[in-house]
Amino acid sequence: MKERIVAFLSSDPILRGVLIIGSGTALSQVLKVIFVPILTRIYPPAEYGTLAIFSSVLSILIVLSTLRYDTPVPMAETDEEAEHLMILSVTITGVMTLVLLFVLVVFGDSISASLNLGFLTPHFWLLGVYFLFLSSFGIVTHWVLRERGYGQIARAGVFQSVSGSVSKIALGLLGLGSFGLIFGEFCALAIGIGVLGGLITPRLVSRARTLQRQRLIDTALKYKRFPIFSVPSGLINELSLQAPTLLISTLFGFQIVGYFSLSYSMLVMPISLISSSIAQVFYGESSELLRTKPQEILGLYRKTTRRLFVFGAPVITVAAIAFPVIFPLVFGSAWKDAGIFIIPLSVMVLAQFVVSSTNRLEVYGYNNWELAWDASRTLLVVGGFYISYTLGLTAVATIYVYSFTMAFMYVLCYILNVRAIIGVQRRMCDQ
Repeated sequence: MKERIVAFLSSDPILRGVLIIGSGTALSQVLKVIFVPILTRIYPPAEYGTLAIFSSVLSILIVLSTLRYDTPVPMAETDEEAEHLMILSVTITGVMTLVLLFVLVVFGDSISASLNLGFLTPHFWLLGVYFLFLSSFGIVTHWVLRERGYGQIARAGVFQSVSGSVSKIALGLLGLGSFGLIFGEFCALAIGIGVLGGLITPRLVSRARTLQRQRLIDTALKYKRFPIFSVPSGLINELSLQAPTLLISTLFGFQIVGYFSLSYSMLVMPISLISSSIAQVFYGESSELLRTKPQEILGLYRKTTRRLFVFGAPVITVAAIAFPVIFPLVFGSAWKDAGIFIIPLSVMVLAQFVVSSTNRLEVYGYNNWELAWDASRTLLVVGGFYISYTLGLTAVATIYVYSFTMAFMYVLCYILNVRAIIGVQRRMCDQ
């Protein structure tokens, strides 16, 4: 039986990687579930809302951190080229961090006032440091994916979950409010970098000592489509993803943002046991196939999305029915209204779960398609919120409009990925 299991897993790298990363993700998510009812009794909805705003702002800024030069690390043709991409990414991150800190020091007060983000003023320094650490974590994760170090990624996830939750509880009991939530996220990132960084730091130091400037320039030019297309695409993508949080805070206040944030995270949590694992493993395996067997990518894509739908549909349906009832029991009476956002969000979350985990248009060389798709999605999302505002819709009705708009765009994204993979296969055949 053991030999059969090993043989089966060896023949299916996606499943093997998902089981490795998924086991760690499952454990980390279980730990989060255990800690969340404690956190919701320490932090009120409005303070959760400030964390959601902080995370949204950072998610938009982080797109600029490496100019996306870390993205092609797993698919680089040689280890030397991958190391050059890593050094390029680290250098750009350092420069961007200094630029961000300068902007925050000089213009931070006026920016926070104009965007109604006054609560960020005392945390400007943390925003800059968090930017640096989040970018560094992304860089080292891409290298570990290249090495297929799925076990290390799983271990990092568990350590991050525990350290982040414990830090938030301790800081919350000290009465630090939203700062406790934000600094807890920072602690989790630091632990993750410590777990994964040791795998690549010695190699980067060694490569930096013998670095040839021209080779670095050549590598940057070879992958120039990533800063040219993926950076604006990523910015637009994050704007569309973070727009609901920012717009809800403007239209309905921090408390509604807190409800929305918790509802979304709890709905995503059951399926995120495998979604992040699928995304990371699919990226690693599809990059390998792109280099060696491009004719097999379409089959891998269809099989993976089919498995995601079969798993996600029943889980999300059960969660959408049960969560509105159990929310006040688990998280406290202050959160009783949060469950009403679950049902409208369920449609979007299912589509997002199936498509986002396997969307690799930029890897297939169709960065321009992704840019156009991201721009269209952003316009539709912002347009939906504007229409909801002009019609005077409630927060729940507004979320319905947002959810169905996003679901439609994810279906379109699936079609674009299929066409992109077919295009890659045709190019390879012509060569």
